[in-house]
Amino acid sequence: MQITPSSPQTFQVADLQLLAENVYRVILRPHQGRRPDFRPGQYLEIILNDGKACAFSIASTFGQKELELHIQKIPTSINSIELFNALESGHVQIRMPKGRCFLPEGLESAVDKQLVFIAASTGFAQMKSMIEFTLAQPKHPDIYLYWGASSPEGFYLPNLPVYWASPHFHYHPVVSGTTEKDGWQGRQGLLFEAVIDDKDFFTNSEIFISGSPQMVYATFDALLACHFQAEQIHSDVFEYAPRS
Repeated sequence: MQITPSSPQTFQVADLQLLAENVYRVILRPHQGRRPDFRPGQYLEIILNDGKACAFSIASTFGQKELELHIQKIPTSINSIELFNALESGHVQIRMPKGRCFLPEGLESAVDKQLVFIAASTGFAQMKSMIEFTLAQPKHPDIYLYWGASSPEGFYLPNLPVYWASPHFHYHPVVSGTTEKDGWQGRQGLLFEAVIDDKDFFTNSEIFISGSPQMVYATFDALLACHFQAEQIHSDVFEYAPRS
């Protein structure tokens, strides 16, 4: 089922909570009427006063009445300052849904496959929506989550993947820039390298990647080199930053 983007709609900023490292959890509530439908994995756009659109993955799943976003505040960015001024005003204009990187219908209960979610930093928001939807199914495939951050503090919701833990949910946090002072005892290095190290666990999988274009294409190329098929790999980057 294809869901067509709606006209911009006013949402109330119901909560603006600092989680860690300038990352905020933003809760949005429709000012009037109901919020538009969306598919787990899609994103929305916040429309600023000058008409500029800022895109953010929807972290909530579609059964919830409110929308959840994870937004990193960048003090040196004019766009980020304008965005947070809008959020702090209490109301924003939203256009949604956007994006073609989402769970196809039926995939969340296809137990013969594995679902692999690879997220850098706040890319976790997109994966959260798809994971929570999948976990809510009576039967679901094995899920692998690889979450990358430059330091342990970058895992801004550290307890949530632990809460999801089960024999069918496998969580791998990966830190790329840690030092001995961090006391990090987990996996370390580039995120896609951790995925490739584990590739034999999910040969029959659908893979979703969220991060910068450089990170996504590095992961994509590494997976292709390991004989995964391009049709198995999904990312919004392929649409908004296609290779020439």
